Amino acid sequence: MKIIKTIVVFFLLLLPVIIFGNPQYVELNDLAIIRGVGVSCGEEINLYFQEIIPIKGDSGINYEYEYYQSDGNNLENAFHKLNLKTKKKLYLSKVKFLVSDCKKSDFILKQFDFKREDIHIYHVKNQVFEKVKDTKM
Repeated sequence: MKIIKTIVVFFLLLLPVIIFGNPQYVELNDLAIIRGVGVSCGEEINLYFQEIIPIKGDSGINYEYEYYQSDGNNLENAFHKLNLKTKKKLYLSKVKFLVSDCKKSDFILKQFDFKREDIHIYHVKNQVFEKVKDTKM
């Protein structure tokens, strides 16, 4: 009798997961793993993301890159526009570098919740997008 009660309780606890699924689950193919971020400050904020795409081949794993660009009045607006453009969910936990032509990059780190010690920060005078494309970490 105790075994039957245990099975019933277990089934009742598992039932919502079976019916509704796991809401946090995202297929790996539906994730855009972002390796680099570029921010250009001017009249508008230009935001660039470098997505890394691992490709399994005969000689091992090769990496290809895809780039996303957006602009806006502020960083939050540019990110929101970029998020709407992409069909994938942006995954920013693996960001390795930040390229910026802004005088200070603290507001960028705070916006994306980056830790200064986890990423390399490059300050350039112009051509942020070219530096994002050239940086392969």
